Amino acid sequence: MEYTGFENNENPQRFSSGNMLMRLFKLKSIVPLFIGLSFFYLIFYTSCANIGNPTGGVKDSIPPVLFKTIPELKSTNFKGSDVRFTFDEYIIPDEISEKLVISPPMKKKPIIKMKGKTLIVEFADKLRPESTYSLDFKDAVADNNEKNPIKDFRFSFSTGATFDSLRISGYVKNALNQEPVEKALVLLHRTKEYTAFIDSIPDYIGMTDKEGLFLIDNVAPGEYRLYALTDTDNSLTYNSNAELIAFADSILIPSAKFVAETDTVVQGTDTMVVSGHVDFFPETQYLMMFEEEKFDQFLNDSKRTQANKCDFYFSESLSDSFRINLLKPVTDKEWSFIEANQKKDSITVWLTDTIISNNDSLKFELQYEALDSLDHLVLKRDTVELIYAAPKAAKPKRKKNDVPEVQTINLSNNINSSAHDLYQRIQIEAPEPLASFDLSKISLFSVVDTVKTKLPIVVLKDTNSIRKYYIEHTWEPNSSYIFQIDSAAARNIYGHPSNKTDQKFRTQKEDYYGKIYLTISGLSGPALIQLLANDKDEKVLQKIQILGDGKIEFPYLKPEKYKIRLTLDANKNGKWDTGFLAGNLQPEQVVYYPKIIKIRSNFDIKENWEIDYSADYKKVLIDEEAEKEKARKKEQAKKDAAKAENDARKPGE
Repeated sequence: MEYTGFENNENPQRFSSGNMLMRLFKLKSIVPLFIGLSFFYLIFYTSCANIGNPTGGVKDSIPPVLFKTIPELKSTNFKGSDVRFTFDEYIIPDEISEKLVISPPMKKKPIIKMKGKTLIVEFADKLRPESTYSLDFKDAVADNNEKNPIKDFRFSFSTGATFDSLRISGYVKNALNQEPVEKALVLLHRTKEYTAFIDSIPDYIGMTDKEGLFLIDNVAPGEYRLYALTDTDNSLTYNSNAELIAFADSILIPSAKFVAETDTVVQGTDTMVVSGHVDFFPETQYLMMFEEEKFDQFLNDSKRTQANKCDFYFSESLSDSFRINLLKPVTDKEWSFIEANQKKDSITVWLTDTIISNNDSLKFELQYEALDSLDHLVLKRDTVELIYAAPKAAKPKRKKNDVPEVQTINLSNNINSSAHDLYQRIQIEAPEPLASFDLSKISLFSVVDTVKTKLPIVVLKDTNSIRKYYIEHTWEPNSSYIFQIDSAAARNIYGHPSNKTDQKFRTQKEDYYGKIYLTISGLSGPALIQLLANDKDEKVLQKIQILGDGKIEFPYLKPEKYKIRLTLDANKNGKWDTGFLAGNLQPEQVVYYPKIIKIRSNFDIKENWEIDYSADYKKVLIDEEAEKEKARKKEQAKKDAAKAENDARKPGE
């Protein structure tokens, strides 16, 4: 026996079909029972769901009630061009166009109309023959007064004689941070080649909610490939490197099975109540969304924030073939100094010739490698014009004997004067590229009482920046130091000398820091453990590579809250690797330690972590301190309410 038209349940894979009466009775009971069942069907199915009456009260909290639909729910052989829903009150149609998902998908969006209390969805495309359509309104249908939505409002019908009732459901999560992805488009393709995801419209679609949950309903029997996409251009295809994607590893064959559960209650001698549920297959799908590493080079942005500085931002790292030519004004002199960031996808051009930098408008030709339409590397040329208008400043009044002021530069550093981090080196940074820097003019002194002692130091040039230097030194805790750079120790590319630096500072106390000792078990291979900042960006603060189960230590931690993330690092390259669609390669698996750890000064935290690899892993991080505070406030609120109630009784006693 085949069962269709199952209603939703909280579990996306197992849905209740309601109590079903099995006809285990004598022949004389068939006619009255048939009439009763027909009446039951007319009430609960042709009128759809969410029927009820307001229970009263000052504020309306009841969502709209659906009285009538044209066509009827789950009707077949539909030949119309629109569907109509009549409610018991006026509704707001504003969000329907945005949230409504129709599957199979349509190239053109439907037209949403209101006629009194009737919502009309008018199809702009011709409906496919012999197809079952599902309309998922989510929570877009709400009443006009209090905006009470009908939750998970769905409707379906068929243009053929068969009503398809299979479904595929699951969750979409960001592969790296394990957060649910909302409003991701989920696509079901009959074509088994992955290229269908790139150049073909899917056969069925769904969309994720806030929990990342998706449900593609009314699917016909067959074999399918399942994908997810952040469809930035509404094309229903994967055609941009900026789009995040996900895919299921294997071909899915949807099916359903009714599981009967006989009730022990017997009504009379003629009937027995049998209830049950329907299991849908395949089981819940978990899709990990990622961004592919594709070479798609182009100039993303360009700026001229000051007269002598031009910035160019690219989508990919630049190769050695990069060239920049000045087209306007024309010059035969050396005119630039080029600085690249660590990834080499950002270029800063410092203009060394003041005649050029004084021009309001500059025109450049950029030459770099990019892919052509056949995915071949070619030299691409872009012409860019940058304009700079200097802010107007009042001219200072000069006296007759004034000496012209010498322009200088300040060298900045990262020293915390009152509590410099014991485990942080000193960073020196110039505002512009340096032509020279006499490192012998950098000094560091320890200060005990009033006695200064010059210390040996190591000065290192940053390998990725021409403006940064570092001082390596082993700091004594809770100690005083003086950091000095003589005046004119450095000169920038314009010949401007540096000002003197003379800075006193004290290092942090040793007992200020805490530690985390973590014992890990259940690993299936090499892994990367990362200590993260407890914020939305989850900045990586420390990382440790391990080959298997064991103990690790995160030392020298400030008294703050932290997260811990583990990546299964099969290739042992010390970083998280994304997925690759054409190679059927999923992104590396990521799990989080289930607690947010609060570090206190001079205190060691010891934790055990049994790694959970289950497919239904959910990122739930418990902040014990926050939970205790929440419980305290709840208890205090109870006490305050009890006191207020007690105080209210006293006047009448």
